Amino acid sequence: MHDTTELRDGLADLAESVIPTTGYESKIMRRAERRRGRQRIAAGTAAAVCLAVLVTTFRVVGLGSPPQLAAPPPDGPLLGWSPVGDVDAGLVREATGVWDRAGSTGPHRDVRALVATRHPRLRSTVVILQGYDKQGDARLAFFTGDSGAADALRMRVDRPAPDPVKTQVVSLVSPRLSGAAGEVSNDSAGTYVIALAMPGVTALRVSSTAVDDEIVQEPDGPTSRLVVKRLPIAATAQTTTIAGFVKSKRPFAGFTRMFEVPGEAGVDGDARAVPAEVIGRNGQQITVAFPKDQGVRRGQLAVVAEGLVGRVSAVDTVRGEASVDLVTSTGFSGRVYTNISNVPGFVRGTGGRLVMEGIPASGQVYRTNRVLMPDPSQQSDRVGAVTIGRAAADKVAGATTVELTPTADLANLTRLSIMTPSTP
Repeated sequence: MHDTTELRDGLADLAESVIPTTGYESKIMRRAERRRGRQRIAAGTAAAVCLAVLVTTFRVVGLGSPPQLAAPPPDGPLLGWSPVGDVDAGLVREATGVWDRAGSTGPHRDVRALVATRHPRLRSTVVILQGYDKQGDARLAFFTGDSGAADALRMRVDRPAPDPVKTQVVSLVSPRLSGAAGEVSNDSAGTYVIALAMPGVTALRVSSTAVDDEIVQEPDGPTSRLVVKRLPIAATAQTTTIAGFVKSKRPFAGFTRMFEVPGEAGVDGDARAVPAEVIGRNGQQITVAFPKDQGVRRGQLAVVAEGLVGRVSAVDTVRGEASVDLVTSTGFSGRVYTNISNVPGFVRGTGGRLVMEGIPASGQVYRTNRVLMPDPSQQSDRVGAVTIGRAAADKVAGATTVELTPTADLANLTRLSIMTPSTP
C-alpha cells in the first residue's frame, strides 16, 4: 500500500497541469452564454412555428365560424316554421273555431299551428295559428285561455301574416291576455309577453324597462324558441325587448345574440303607439313628424323604450307634426308615484332638471327608486304607466322633494312613440 503522503503529493502534481490560465473563466462563461442564446433562439423559433401550426389548424378545423340563422323556406306567404313542442290537436280545432267565428274573416283554410299547448307560466293555454281567411289573405292569430270561463280560448289578436323571409320572431305584449276579451288584468303583474322565434334559435331573452330583471328561456330545450313572461302591469310593447340567441359551435364560446327587437302589441283595448321622427329641437322642446290621421292629440305622452320623453303640447294635423315638451322643460309637470312603494307626488321640469315634489313627509324614497307617470291613453293609472325617472339620491327624512334622473336619453332622440287611445 502506498504511503498517503506520497499519494497526496502526486495528486497535487496532476492538479497543477490543469490549472486554467488567466481569463479562462470569462471565456467559459461567454461560450456558455452564446450557447444559451442559440438555444433560446431555437426554442423561440420552434414555439413560433408551433403557434403558426396551431393557428392554421384552428382556422381550418378547430373552432368554427360564428353561428348563422337561415330562414326556413317560406310556406307561400306563411311562415315555414316548424311548430314548438307537442301540438294539441284538440286545442287547434277549438282555436280554429274561435277564429272562424271572430269578426268577418272566417272561415279559415290551410290552418297550421305554430304553438298549441298549455303553458305553466300563463297557467293557461297558448295557441298561435297561421292560415288564410275567406278573402285568401294570409293571417296570424294568437289565442289564450279565459281564466274566468274555465280557460275557454279567446282570440287576442288577428294580424296580417308577417314577412316569411325577414321575420325572426313574432310576439304579443298586453295586460289583456288572461281574462275575457278586452278585459284588463287586475293583477299587479298581469302583463304577459308571448314570443316565438324561428327555428335555429336556442334561447330567447325578454327584457323590460318596467322591471329590473329579465328572463332567459332554458336553452336547447324542446320549447326554447317559445317564452311566456309575466311582467308588471305597467309594461307595454314599447318598453319590452326580445332577443334571440344561438348556441355557438365554438367550445366555451357560449351563446351569440342574433337579433334584438321590440315587442308587438295590438290587442283590442290596448293603447296604440304612433311612431314619430324627431325633426327639430328648440331649447327644451322638440318637433316630431308622424303619420297623419293617427289620433295624435295634445296631452298625450311621448315615449321611448327607456321611459318618458315628454308630453305633446301642440299638434299640426295638416302637416302631421307635433311639439313635445321634454320632461325637464319648465312647461312640463304632472302626477307621479314610486314603483312598488306607491309613494305619491308631482314632477316638475326646471329647464334642465327634473324634480319630484309634494311627497308626504313620511314617505320613503331611496336612490334609484323608479318613478312612474300614468298614461292618459290607458284605462287606469297603473296599466302602461311610464317610467319618467329614478331618484338621484335618498329623500331626506321629513323632506317633501327629491331630484330625479330621467331614464330617457333626451339629448340624442331620433325616434319615439306617441301613446294614443285604442280608438282614435
